[in-house]
Amino acid sequence: MNNYLIYLIYGNSDYYNELYYSLLSFYKFHSNEAISVIIYTDNENFIKEHFPKEIIIKSINKDKLAKWIGTTNYIYRTKVKVLQDVHSNYTGHFLFVDTDTYFKKNINELYAIIAQNGVVMDLCEGKLVDNNGGIARKVKRFLKKQNQFSLPSDSEMVTINEQFTVWNSGVIGFNSNFLKLQQVEELVDAFYIKSKIFIAEQIGFNYYLQQYKTPFSAEDYIHHYWYFKEFRGVLKHFFNHFNDKSFEELQNEIEKIDPKLLAHDKIEYKKRSFLSKQWRKIFLGRKWKIADYNL
Repeated sequence: MNNYLIYLIYGNSDYYNELYYSLLSFYKFHSNEAISVIIYTDNENFIKEHFPKEIIIKSINKDKLAKWIGTTNYIYRTKVKVLQDVHSNYTGHFLFVDTDTYFKKNINELYAIIAQNGVVMDLCEGKLVDNNGGIARKVKRFLKKQNQFSLPSDSEMVTINEQFTVWNSGVIGFNSNFLKLQQVEELVDAFYIKSKIFIAEQIGFNYYLQQYKTPFSAEDYIHHYWYFKEFRGVLKHFFNHFNDKSFEELQNEIEKIDPKLLAHDKIEYKKRSFLSKQWRKIFLGRKWKIADYNL
């Protein structure tokens, strides 16, 4: 069966720069024929102008997006709808990645896991009970009020408590044998309608994928830099600086702006105590800064 790499992108140029960087890193380790790339996009011309012609383009207009977002007005619901569409139209091994990702090496091993009915996700963030982050606290407060959900397509009540293990959904992989995408959508809707917490999509995928199989972490293969939105400024600088280079030529330049390295000071700052952060702001005049890089 075929291997598919799937993206969903719409909106401003920042997202398209992220997609550009992600695809540059992908093609650095893969040939044009080995894996079929599918991009759901509101800017078909950008894809045709900048990327290899073998890419499968699925155009989505405002009406389609509005339908996928649904009456809940929850934008991340679109990820569920894309994977439902792929599952309905293709047979094989599917790997969805967010645009703010980059590839560290060849991912054939991930597809081999998926081919054996395995599940792939970004990385494990642990049980809710052990997570003291702001979003985790919101989820735990909500679950104290409601932790059971009745869904039209699931005969059993869905129960989620503080022992629930959360995986980041910046990478999602499964094959055609996974048949619970309708239930994922229903759980996402039920959770978001009641909670208005933006990781409802993550909860929905986590619940049903973990019922199917324990996920395998993609972190050794694909890095998801969701924590580093400041990288968008670096990407803008990068593509403006190299605006005369071809797609193939740019593949040799991307290591100059590795987001994991450039985010080091931010990650270290986040680990500091409150007093240490205040000292840094007062005496250094800043929280942290992006590491130097040379283009």
